[in-house]
Amino acid sequence: MAGQQFTNKLQEEVICPICMDILQDPATIDCGHSFCLQCIMRSREGLDSVIKCPLCNKIVKRDTIRPNWLLVNLVEKIQAMDPSEEQPEVKELKCPKHGERFHYFCESDGKVLCVACCGSKDHKFHNTILLEEAAQSFQGQIQSQVEALLQKERAIVQMKLQGDQRITTLMAQVEQEKQKISTVFEQLLQALKEEKNFLLSRINWLDQELTKDRNSYLASAEAQLQSLRKLKDSLKARQLLPPREMLQDIKPVLSRSAGFRFLSPPPVSADLEKKLNETKLRHESLIESLKKFQDKCQADGKKDKSRFLKGLDKHYIKSWYLLEKSNPTPMETLEPESPSDDRNAKPLPPKLKLSPSLPNLFRSRSRASIASFVFYSNEDSSEDPGSPGAAWTEELKAALTPVTLDAASAHPDLIISQDLKTVTLDPVPQSRCAEPTDPARFHPFRCVLGLPGLSSGCQTWEAELEGPEGGGCLVGVASELVTRRGPLMIEPLTGFWVLRIVGFDCQALTEGGTREELSVRPRKVGIHVNHEGGEVVFYDSITSSRIYTFHTSFPGQVLPFFRLLFPGTQITLSP
Repeated sequence: MAGQQFTNKLQEEVICPICMDILQDPATIDCGHSFCLQCIMRSREGLDSVIKCPLCNKIVKRDTIRPNWLLVNLVEKIQAMDPSEEQPEVKELKCPKHGERFHYFCESDGKVLCVACCGSKDHKFHNTILLEEAAQSFQGQIQSQVEALLQKERAIVQMKLQGDQRITTLMAQVEQEKQKISTVFEQLLQALKEEKNFLLSRINWLDQELTKDRNSYLASAEAQLQSLRKLKDSLKARQLLPPREMLQDIKPVLSRSAGFRFLSPPPVSADLEKKLNETKLRHESLIESLKKFQDKCQADGKKDKSRFLKGLDKHYIKSWYLLEKSNPTPMETLEPESPSDDRNAKPLPPKLKLSPSLPNLFRSRSRASIASFVFYSNEDSSEDPGSPGAAWTEELKAALTPVTLDAASAHPDLIISQDLKTVTLDPVPQSRCAEPTDPARFHPFRCVLGLPGLSSGCQTWEAELEGPEGGGCLVGVASELVTRRGPLMIEPLTGFWVLRIVGFDCQALTEGGTREELSVRPRKVGIHVNHEGGEVVFYDSITSSRIYTFHTSFPGQVLPFFRLLFPGTQITLSP
């Protein structure tokens, strides 16, 4: 009997929790539980790369499934056991206290009893019945419980089916909305393209017809000028003749000369001029309509995006930004600010937009002449700690200057710490549509300046970057005269000397909105400014290696400058 119990226990240990049968091709997942390979492969949750353990509900990666060779050998040995060994002769159970066979069942204690047990003081006054009657009664209870569990199983299966149908319906709606958005915008783009082609064809036709009228007008005027010149030359020639010849037929000649009239044809036909005016009116009306549509679309889009992001909990916010991160789009330095900011901005042409408040150095000189004041150098970031360059960087770090944040210049979405050392971009921006009245604040770009400014001498400070996926920011220095409202063209010619640090990328923002890729991505960056020497030096505070140097001519006071790109990004200053 003991052998059978041991075998049964062994078999229980190699039962699959999913199919409730002996394990086939046993496999173990990352949480430590084992199943049939086919059973666990069929239980993946939504994504092919993820599996949910049916026992502990832990989410594990599919590629962590591995064969359990110990269980494979154990199953083979159990299955190879002799049936006679597995099922030895069944011995009749007897009461261990009295040695009698069990014939009764105590309904009070739920125990099987022998005759002697029934008469004992422990069960004398209990209700006892024969084992067969008790078994029959409990068979009914067991059957009732089985039926109740079957009913619950059917209800859960039905609920699962309905839930899956609901999700499938919603996914179909999502796909339908995708198609709707794509179709509407494609139709709009097609309509705009057709309108553009017609307008260009019409204006080209007008240009062609005006050219014809111009040629006709000039030809007519030139022909009349030639007649006039011939008449004039004829009179001059008659003046040189002797009197008798000069006076011969003089009156008709003078009459013809006096009667010359310039027949001035209209330069442009009235119908063509009317067509041109109609075209101009159409263009102005279309531009006004498109401008209104663009403004309304952008305003509604900002409100909708704000509502969408504010309604997300932390879990959904994280998955949203991970999706945004996995689908980046190119952008230029000049871009609109948004929660997805640096990732979803459209590239703009590299136009130079100078602030009216910038000094004559920026306003009066041509772009080419200004460029002669600015040049850059990409430092070797692989300096040995013992090299002269690394030692020079250590000297800079030894002369750090305390820097704080200028809260009066901060965009409303930026959270400044009480000690003015840390700035964080609100994970759920609250003020996207509320433009601050204070002209000292940056808007709509999430920027903030540092203090003190520098008008002479040198200054060195460090900034540590943190945030989701490493965060994203622009860090460096800016002229005190830079514009704080409207579009920002961030480059040296407009008063910015900065690095752009996003994810694993680090770039220097140079002339014309271009970006120079750098081979490092510092987590903590140091900035050294030499005002008289016209240098802005960036170095890695952790490795003490120089990263990049701007050589320029400062127009006046410069201040530390920071721009935060992604919600949750945080910059901490030191010292």
